Amino acid sequence: MTRGQTGRKWARVELIFAALLGFVVVPFLYVAAPGSLGGPPPDLPILGFAGAGFVGFVVGFVWMVRIYRADPEPDQRAWRYRERD
Repeated sequence: MTRGQTGRKWARVELIFAALLGFVVVPFLYVAAPGSLGGPPPDLPILGFAGAGFVGFVVGFVWMVRIYRADPEPDQRAWRYRERD
């Protein structure tokens, strides 16, 4: 197995781990926290910080998927395939 294939394999593992942790475990912990469903609503600044963290996670995850889906071998016109003079 080449370094590129090994890297893609590890990237797939990282994506699965990030998806499981970010989209399953964290929402479960948020709902399971004491007082998350009852009582007065949380202050607006706390919701803003939580929203900023969630948006940052989603942007990072989408970026990871974009990098993972990119063509691992560029065409022959790439700079590293040019003939040396």
